[in-house]
Amino acid sequence: MDSFFHYINDVIFYTFSDSEHARIQAKRNAAVQIVVATAAFILLMRVFPMGVVKNHTLSKQQAYKKTTETAFSGDSFTAEDKKLQMLFFSETHIEQITLYMQCVISSEQSGQESVLFRLYDENFSCIYEEEENSRTIEKNGYLNAEPDMDVETGKAYYYEIVISDESRAGYTLPVADRKLLAQEENSTLYIDGIINEELSLVADFDYTRPLSAVQIVLLYALILAGAVFLYFFLLIAVYWYDGQMAYYSGQISRYFRFGMSAAGGLAVIALFVYAVVLGHFGGEVWDKLFFSIGMIAAWGWLAGMLWRGTRIIRPAQQSKLPVSSKICLVWRNYIQTVCFGLLFCALCQYVNADRDFYHYTNTRWMLIFLAAALLMNYSEKQFVNKFSAIWLALGLVGSVFYCKTAGTDENKLLLARLTCGVVAAWGLLALNILFVLVRTSAVYDQKLLHNIGKKISRQVSAHKQQTVYLVLWGVFSLLMYANRYEKVWVFTATLPFLAFLFAPDTLLVRCRFLRNFNNGILLSFALVTMFCLEHRPHHYWMLYRYGGMFHTVACTGMYLAVVLGAVLAKLYGKLKTRKNILVFCLPEYFVTACVVGFIVLTMSRTAFLTSAVTVAVLVVLTAVIYHKSFRRIVSELGVLAMVCLVSFPMVFTAVRMVPAVVNEPVRYDLEFQDRSFMVYEGDPIDSDKYMTVSRFFSTLFGRFRSEGEEEADAGQIERIWLEETGELVYTGDGLAGINRSQFSMEGDGESSLEDGEKNDISNGRFAIFGDYIKEIGFQGHPWMGPEDKNGNEYAHAHNSFIQVAYNFGVIAGIAFIILYALTLWRSVQFALDHGKKYNIVLTPFVLVVVFGFVSLTEWAYHPCIPVGFSFILMQMVLMRTSTQGR
Repeated sequence: MDSFFHYINDVIFYTFSDSEHARIQAKRNAAVQIVVATAAFILLMRVFPMGVVKNHTLSKQQAYKKTTETAFSGDSFTAEDKKLQMLFFSETHIEQITLYMQCVISSEQSGQESVLFRLYDENFSCIYEEEENSRTIEKNGYLNAEPDMDVETGKAYYYEIVISDESRAGYTLPVADRKLLAQEENSTLYIDGIINEELSLVADFDYTRPLSAVQIVLLYALILAGAVFLYFFLLIAVYWYDGQMAYYSGQISRYFRFGMSAAGGLAVIALFVYAVVLGHFGGEVWDKLFFSIGMIAAWGWLAGMLWRGTRIIRPAQQSKLPVSSKICLVWRNYIQTVCFGLLFCALCQYVNADRDFYHYTNTRWMLIFLAAALLMNYSEKQFVNKFSAIWLALGLVGSVFYCKTAGTDENKLLLARLTCGVVAAWGLLALNILFVLVRTSAVYDQKLLHNIGKKISRQVSAHKQQTVYLVLWGVFSLLMYANRYEKVWVFTATLPFLAFLFAPDTLLVRCRFLRNFNNGILLSFALVTMFCLEHRPHHYWMLYRYGGMFHTVACTGMYLAVVLGAVLAKLYGKLKTRKNILVFCLPEYFVTACVVGFIVLTMSRTAFLTSAVTVAVLVVLTAVIYHKSFRRIVSELGVLAMVCLVSFPMVFTAVRMVPAVVNEPVRYDLEFQDRSFMVYEGDPIDSDKYMTVSRFFSTLFGRFRSEGEEEADAGQIERIWLEETGELVYTGDGLAGINRSQFSMEGDGESSLEDGEKNDISNGRFAIFGDYIKEIGFQGHPWMGPEDKNGNEYAHAHNSFIQVAYNFGVIAGIAFIILYALTLWRSVQFALDHGKKYNIVLTPFVLVVVFGFVSLTEWAYHPCIPVGFSFILMQMVLMRTSTQGR
């Protein structure tokens, strides 16, 4: 036992001592900590407060076995048959009901089949219903309903299934002897109105209840103990590897790369046979060609990433920081990056919200993550102190009392908890700001204000342009306050961001902040992409413009433009004058190719315009900073275009295949709901409701035709225009000329086009601009827009500059335009001053450009819109007054 503790002591000393090896490997050790701590944190949150871990009580029949046909009996069940099952729940919260039934759908059948499950209370009022795709029932052998609702014991409930009269599938609903099933829930079965006391439908009932406080504490202790054990196990493994296997690290790395490359190649071959040779995903020749190219491109990216090597395994240089300081720095970078990533996810949810409640919750999430991210600008020695501990303790006690005022309503309780989180987070940040200001002033008496005044005076005289910038921003903010009417977001767009001005300011600190902010945007893109690949298929009809996780293409285009700006800033900052362009910047090229692929799928002209302009101005600026030759510029653009072109089939293939395999599509209430043309759970992977290559390119190029060009191909173009205005409907077997001109799925917030507007490249935006400009005055307006010619109020002006002038008055509009111009100029100066030494300084310039061009066609100046948030935060970065040498 003593030898074991000595061994552990050696491992800890080896890891955390201030030796040269420990300093070099500090980043690796911090990575191990982060992986273990993140996994433990996620598990803890799933226990409480998410409540994913629950106590389950399963009431399962004893006699019926799905694999044994003799255990049940059942006749063919059609729309004319009626079976109503009475039951008495044995627990107070029913999570899931599994109703066993058989379904057979012929292979020739292409129509949509579904079964409706309904649950009634004792008064025969429907309290829950769920529609299940018949193909899912055919695959599983049961219908799975998830009421997740409170019920009362001792009271009668009923459930039944409803099949439409047009259904052509064959159904069998099994019944069994009630005594043999041995379930408390089973009671009278009504078969076509006839009472049957002997038989019952065959179903399982899953009840849940929350964990008790003791169970939560025990699970927490178990998870934390497991995390500690795993961490020490990994430390021992690393210690053993460095001592025994470091000499063979080159061979191990090569074997690993060979193995992963071979595995990826075999996976591509298998998928090629399945999708292309056997044609399980359907499609025509062009689809299969795209699938083939996409698979090869994916394998090429995998092999490239594996063989380019990594500096994490072999550190490039020694670290001058002590081991503890470097580990803490890595942790703060990680937390700040994750906070920005989750913050952007909250912004996406805000934009996608269909009701004010989600606006309120996601605004609070944004404020919490912003406070945590800004707090990471300070060292752990600054914000870890007794004052912070006291504040958190008071905040916890206060939160308990405040949340009690919300009652039992879940929505009010969630808002109350998030409000407490905002107060606690921003209170902690404010305390830290005050603590640092007092500590760094070197004066603790009445001279404090005097010294602060002298410091501000020196800064103003040394940095006149930035002072003008700050004053102009303050004037514009005051104008918004004066004419805000009831707009609360005006305060959210100004006050929280001021905290950045009080953060420690050196050029290195700002660059670290920008790098983490940039990486946070890319992290959010990874999370959004994962969600889309699992739950958001690319539809063939009506939703043929891919909206990703959003319900409108305009929102998708704006978000992707921000992501593209972030990755382009990293890419061109990293390129500089590197000779091996593709190899050195492979991760950045990969993300760029993915973002561009998604932008193309959206067919958003706003995103296309913004992307093209962003690339152009970034190429010009970097050419000036790094003194690039014309040949170098052309080669970089050529590599970028080649990478995006070759990788687009990969993006298309992933969006086509992955959601079909996962088979869990998510639709929003704001989206049009129709099984005839929208992908639903249970649809086969070769369904004709998925996008095809020929359809995609015909609609893509159709969006950029003028009225004069239509005459050359009148039939095809007329078809496209009818699709754009919703005058055709996909019925599953073909197209029907049903007039749906009042409904538009254009996705950019554009109304249906009239005959006179088909040649308007702005899709009616110029007319909207004119209506807004006519109404602009000095006082602003309490609402978002005037009325159109039909008496309907505009949602927004489709232009940030016009919208600001309309909302807050013409003076505020002029000030905003000047403020944007000055912000753009400051971002150029920032890049010119520091671009040669620090790559990340291109980020403010790119995001400011993205905001400017998005704002020409969309409303973007809002703290909870991703592009607006980025612009506001970059303004704060550009207001800092550190000199070039710092």
